[in-house]
Amino acid sequence: MKLTDNFSTEEATRSHKAEMLHIDNSIPVSLLPDTLYLAKHVLQPIRERIGKRFNVSSWYRCPALNKAVGGKSTSAHLSSMAIDFVIEGLTAQETFNTVLVALKDLRIPFDQLIIEKNTKTGARWVHLAVKKTGNRNQSFRLVL
Repeated sequence: MKLTDNFSTEEATRSHKAEMLHIDNSIPVSLLPDTLYLAKHVLQPIRERIGKRFNVSSWYRCPALNKAVGGKSTSAHLSSMAIDFVIEGLTAQETFNTVLVALKDLRIPFDQLIIEKNTKTGARWVHLAVKKTGNRNQSFRLVL
């Protein structure tokens, strides 16, 4: 299902880990409004501002998938209000910097913007979490 011009529920549920473990990572109907909220009010305006595709590695995670990837029981991914990604053609650090500027320029409230790293593979990505209310506007830069 298309959420916005550039984001879909297929993208929100795609997970290599879920496929590998045969976990059904479908978004429950009750969480579709939250998925749409993140796509429409946060991701799409940033995408339009930046003009580049988001390479999404994780968005919605069902409880079984969240447990399988070692996610926290309080993870915003469980409510479809967090996304892990990099912007096409940019490093995680460049993605972080670009998204932080866009969030501030567009006056989009966010809860957390963090560069995360897989200690086993060295892969880096940006984690963006949003709440409908009570956002903390926290950003954490990785010291390289």
